[in-house]
Amino acid sequence: MTKVGFMSLGCPKNLVDSEVMLGHLRLKGFTLTPDPAQAEVLVVNTCGFIESAKKESIEAILQAAAYKQDGVCRRLVVAGCMVERYREQLLADMPEIDVCLGTRDIEHIAEVVGAADRLFEPERDPGYLYDEHSPRLLTTPKASAYLKISEGCDHSCAFCVIPAIRGPQRSRTIASVVAEAEQLVAQGVLELNLVGQDTTDFGRDLGDPDAL
Repeated sequence: MTKVGFMSLGCPKNLVDSEVMLGHLRLKGFTLTPDPAQAEVLVVNTCGFIESAKKESIEAILQAAAYKQDGVCRRLVVAGCMVERYREQLLADMPEIDVCLGTRDIEHIAEVVGAADRLFEPERDPGYLYDEHSPRLLTTPKASAYLKISEGCDHSCAFCVIPAIRGPQRSRTIASVVAEAEQLVAQGVLELNLVGQDTTDFGRDLGDPDAL
């Protein structure tokens, strides 16, 4: 089967996205490798929050592109926050990139990795929110895991681009969070770290002003 390598940058919320993508790839039978030199497909999950993060993401893309030029890699997928901000610019300025995958498209990763068309893009879902049914391959130490309870943010702070990247606040239901927590505990996780763009706003978009 096709060997896929991953580079995940940025915050724990982005790491959860990477784990969901890895889960889908494993579910579809792709072989996952920690060695980028052996990967036939490389996926870079980028961060685009601040200038230093953007530079780190560009460096990671260029590193992956080098494997495509000199190694066995034949397909480069760029995902994450930088795609949401600079999709067209990335494709125009870096022809080594075969396809871009936004933050709300991650569950289409297997389609993207297996597509023959360089500019293939899956149908986008503006309201996407992962839940307990999304497959995940944990990459944190065995006893600890992140649990993303919400996505996006409703506050338009002048210094922050998160609403433009991740969209408006979308909280998971408590039942969904509890269900995934039980799944993670069944896998041996002892410590759950709840994460979100604005965890203190959890549940307000569902009509409960005091949800958390």
